[in-house]
Amino acid sequence: MGRPTVSVVIPTLNEELHLARTLESVASQTYTEVVETIVADGGSTDRTREIARGFDKVRVIDNPERIQATGLNRALAVATADVVVRVDGHCVIAPDYIERCVDALEGTGAAMVGGGMHPVADAEGTGSLPRSIATAMESRVGAGPARFHVGGAAGWVDTVYLGAYWRESALEVGGYSPTVAVNEDAEFAIRLKPRGGIWFDPDIRSTYSPRQTLSALAQQFYRYGRGRATTVVLHPRQVRLRQLAAPMLVLGLLSRRRRTVAIAYGMVVAGRAACEASRDPVAAPALALALPVMHLSWGVGFLQGIATAAGARVAPQNRNHGQLISQSHAASCR
Repeated sequence: MGRPTVSVVIPTLNEELHLARTLESVASQTYTEVVETIVADGGSTDRTREIARGFDKVRVIDNPERIQATGLNRALAVATADVVVRVDGHCVIAPDYIERCVDALEGTGAAMVGGGMHPVADAEGTGSLPRSIATAMESRVGAGPARFHVGGAAGWVDTVYLGAYWRESALEVGGYSPTVAVNEDAEFAIRLKPRGGIWFDPDIRSTYSPRQTLSALAQQFYRYGRGRATTVVLHPRQVRLRQLAAPMLVLGLLSRRRRTVAIAYGMVVAGRAACEASRDPVAAPALALALPVMHLSWGVGFLQGIATAAGARVAPQNRNHGQLISQSHAASCR
């Protein structure tokens, strides 16, 4: 019996700067059973769709909702392979990425497998700020201790970067939740976990192009915070203390003890920047700016997301298995 076939799914929106490198890395895989790449595009106004159609075995489908979760569901609805490998339009996967994903799925019996998120500043953006943003996103101080951020030994975890999984299992749990506009991977992993667990393998390697400006970084982490808040409302038992650090910082800075909180936090940031100074002295001051932008944006987004999601009484999305996929499939056939 042959090895599992693979569908690669990529949600996109205006990714002309990065998509060609992403698709080239998919086309260069050592695994020979990649049967298709499905690009779910949210109505790009640049050359994203043109670039995608220039590659073999790439199919472009529409994602009119312009939400990553719905794009992924639309791709799942039309995918034909045994295994789905989710890839982002901002990342480049190693040549053996898919082979290692399939090996890990078969070898561990996990429901989902994946590796780390390794931010690398673009070649044309090698100034101190882009380098500092990349460093902050890999730092325990910046992004927390999750293994997909900071690395570590192979083992069972709560979530991984991107993820590869059996398509049938994804259909059975109802696909990605469109309620979770950002953080959809982590919420999806929570529902997949009972079917075999989530396995992290540091040898499943990819690089990611982070935001290049502080304003873009702030917008990104604000959305991350809101997405995590929705996940917490959907799955309150899955909350981790580390996820409350940034919102507690924001609340502390709004409290009567704001000065004490600000001094303590400033010392933490200054200490991390000082450590970076020995490695990259030019980027260290920018790191001291990137860290607060990440933490405060995430914290504000989380608090606002909790208020919004709780007020709307968000209901879990996995009660009717396959409902999300069937809805996306019906929409894509109209």
